[in-house]
Amino acid sequence: MTRYQTSLVLVFLVFWCVPAFAQGEAGVVNVAVEGNATIHSNDVGLAREEAIREALRRAIQNVASDLLAIPVRDKKFLPVKNEIIGQQDRYINNYKITAESRQGESYLVTVNVTVSLQDLKNDLAKIGFRHISGTEKTNVILALEVKGLKKYSDFLYLKEFLKKRAKIVKHINSQSYEWQQARLELEISGTAQALAAELAKSGRYLVNSELIERNQIAISPLPREGEQ
Repeated sequence: MTRYQTSLVLVFLVFWCVPAFAQGEAGVVNVAVEGNATIHSNDVGLAREEAIREALRRAIQNVASDLLAIPVRDKKFLPVKNEIIGQQDRYINNYKITAESRQGESYLVTVNVTVSLQDLKNDLAKIGFRHISGTEKTNVILALEVKGLKKYSDFLYLKEFLKKRAKIVKHINSQSYEWQQARLELEISGTAQALAAELAKSGRYLVNSELIERNQIAISPLPREGEQ
């Protein structure tokens, strides 16, 4: 092999090994993503813009998915899609189109995107994802509302019940107790559905899970034998 051929091989290996997801300067991450869009009424310009937007959206999704260690298609990722993905301008520092082409009735782009990590981490924490790490298990912040408490001892029983579910309930962050009602902020491992199932299985609580997708559960103590 000649010296010229050897140089070509080395250059190829260097570029082939560059990752698509790479940590850049502090507070940002660089992502290589693809986007595509259908060309309607032969409007290539509009399709190109839509393909770029799709690529930027995928970049944010991929970074958030990596931070949370939750696959993009996982149901647990839905709150991220609903609350985060629509704010592209907030998380995209800049981007560069590295390749683009028309393929039939579709327009394809490849884009290098620089995503702001700090803003994304802060907003993920605001919607309940407290621990963000590539290796740690992600915990979720959940609001538990209790109505119909007849006495303070019922509230104490609930707290002990939660503490005994240590595999799910990792910490009671805050709590408030007023006349016949209480509110607790819990840090849980797993899903809100799992905790709701534990509460229902106990036979002591009526569980309202209408807002469970927002990590909110409302419960009411069921009357026990001998109570009116």
